[in-house]
Amino acid sequence: MTQTIFAICDGERDYAEKFYEFAHKKEADGFKVVLFTEYEECKLFMEKNRIGILLISEDFVKNEKDAVNAENTIILVKEKLTIYNGDASIYKYQSADTILKKVLDYCAEKNAPVFRRNCEKPLSIIGIYSPVKRAFQTTFAITLGQILATKGKTLYLNFEGFSGFDSMMASKNKANLMDLMYYWLCPDVNFSLKLESTIEHIGGLDYVPPVHSFMNFEGISAKQWIDFINSFEEHSDYEYLILDLSENVTGLFDILSLCKMVYTVTDDRRISTAKISQYEALLYENCKDDVIDKTKKFKIPVFREIPEDFDRLPYSELARYIKKELEFEEKRDKEDWNVI
Repeated sequence: MTQTIFAICDGERDYAEKFYEFAHKKEADGFKVVLFTEYEECKLFMEKNRIGILLISEDFVKNEKDAVNAENTIILVKEKLTIYNGDASIYKYQSADTILKKVLDYCAEKNAPVFRRNCEKPLSIIGIYSPVKRAFQTTFAITLGQILATKGKTLYLNFEGFSGFDSMMASKNKANLMDLMYYWLCPDVNFSLKLESTIEHIGGLDYVPPVHSFMNFEGISAKQWIDFINSFEEHSDYEYLILDLSENVTGLFDILSLCKMVYTVTDDRRISTAKISQYEALLYENCKDDVIDKTKKFKIPVFREIPEDFDRLPYSELARYIKKELEFEEKRDKEDWNVI
C-alpha cells in the first residue's frame, strides 16, 4: 500500500516552508508530504500523481478554478469566516499544530485513507494501577512515559474520573478520551486520523486528554475497552502504551491482564499494606494470578522535591529512581522486558 500524498500549495514561501517542515516531522509515518510554492508546479504534479489531501492557498483557487483536482481539498484562507462552496477552509494565520489537527479532523470525518507503517516492535501495553491513593501514581506514570518516549513513540492514557488535566495542562483540544472512544465506535470515521488530531504533548510524550467526569465511563463494557486498547496496535505506530488506570473503568482486571507489565505504586503505611493485600486477594479470587506475576511494586522514597510541572519530571530524582529500578529489571529479565 502506498502512502497518501499530502500536498501543500502556498505562494508565501517562508510560511509554506515552515508549515511543510512541521507537517513532515509530525506526519512522516502517515503521509508523503510535498510542497509547492507555485501552482503550475502543483498542477503538473497532480497530472501524474494522485493527491489524497491538498492544502492550498485561496490565492491559487481564485486564479485557477480547477485547483480542486484532489481527493480532499482544504483551502487556506486569510479571513476567518471565508467559506468556499464544496470545499473545506482553514484560517491560515494560526499555529501549525492547530492547522494540522483541523486537516486531520476533516479527513477523519470523510474517512480518507491513510497509510500506517508496521512497527518493527509489537505494541507494549503497560498498566499503572494501585488501590493506594495519593501515592504519586499519575506522577509515576507520566515520568515513566516520558522516559519511554526517548526509546520509542509512546502514548499515555489517563482513566481517572478527576484528573485535573483541564486546568494543569491548559489544553486547547476540545476532544478527550471519550470522544476518541466514540470515533472508534463509528465505522465511517478514520480512527487513525482522529487519534492524531486528538493528541496533545508533554515533552516528547503523547497523550489523549482525559475525560471531564467519571460519569463518562458509564455504559462502556469491559470488551469495548479491551477492543479499543488493542486497536492502537492496528491504527497507530506507537511502541509503548501507558494506561494510568482506576476503578472507574469496567473490566479493570481484564485490562490489567492485557498488559505486558503492571506497576503498582505503594508506600510503607499500614493502611497501604492492607489495601494491597486486599487487592491481591481479589485478583486471586478472580483467577487473575497472571496480573500478580507481572506486577512490580514501587515504593517511592522521600525526595527533596517532585516537580509539579510535568515537563520537569524527566530531570527529577524520581526519574533517576525509576531508571535505576528498571535497569535492574532489564538485567534480570532482559529478553522479556528490554525497555531502558
